Amino acid sequence: MSQASLPQALAEDVRRGFAARPRSLPPKWFYDEIGSALFDEICELPEYYLTRAERALLERDADEIARAAAADELLEIGSGMARKTGLVLAAIARRTEHVRYVPLDIAPEALAASARSIRALVPSVVVDPIVGDFEHDIPHIALSALPARRLWAFLGSTIGNLDEQAAPALVSTIASRMRPGDTFLLGVDLVKDVARLEAAYDDAAGVTARFNKNVLAVLNRVLDADFDLAAWTHRSHYDVARARIEMFLESQVPQQVHVRKLGLTVDFDHGERILTEISRKFTRETTESTLGQGGMRLVEWYASDVFALALAEVAR
Repeated sequence: MSQASLPQALAEDVRRGFAARPRSLPPKWFYDEIGSALFDEICELPEYYLTRAERALLERDADEIARAAAADELLEIGSGMARKTGLVLAAIARRTEHVRYVPLDIAPEALAASARSIRALVPSVVVDPIVGDFEHDIPHIALSALPARRLWAFLGSTIGNLDEQAAPALVSTIASRMRPGDTFLLGVDLVKDVARLEAAYDDAAGVTARFNKNVLAVLNRVLDADFDLAAWTHRSHYDVARARIEMFLESQVPQQVHVRKLGLTVDFDHGERILTEISRKFTRETTESTLGQGGMRLVEWYASDVFALALAEVAR
């Protein structure tokens, strides 16, 4: 996907999501420049343990992951700011002279920032960023023809944003692009105490609420919509039966919103919600099941009591 085609993708998601009941927006649209900065703040909050927990695992196990993968290239899907990726690339660089990093993300600003930080941390790495949407563009990635072994990575428990059908489908898409010898590193947030989970998505400082509302600001800016952010409230809760956090924006008044570039008028009732994110939580068993349904098998499991990294390969 080119940068110019991003508004079209957003328009398609808005048309589809607002025509559904309940209405929804994909969480990938959180991450414009402001949203990425807000997410950086979230990662530093005491309630939001995920980034610290994943980083601690990578600090502990990056060299073992690099040894097991024996890769020359790291292709990271939904890379964002690549906050922890440098640990993996540094470990790969300790094993091989020529390392290539291919981050794929929908936010050009995040790709530019991550490229700068990676080059500063691991100067020998060649960085080839791709602006794209991992839900649609993986089949179109132009892969290097070099006989390199790739480590595909999907970190941050971003797989949790995909439901029980979409997650295995994405794994299957990745598996279809993997060559013999390639491996896949998946970050998953684990099932844990409900109070701790809910606090991570509704912090006392209100940063997550601002982050959630920012998606409406994205619609206002890109699609010339007229959402009044003050008329919406951040809501989230943990669905125990489905093992997932659900995050919403709730209308505080009956209101009509115009999305001018789409010629779309949308009426919202008082209390009506827009689902903006799900974040599924996993066990080792449900991780293996997701991988298996997508045509992969678990090779190594690196875990703490709150987070895990799964290294997988195509099941042949």
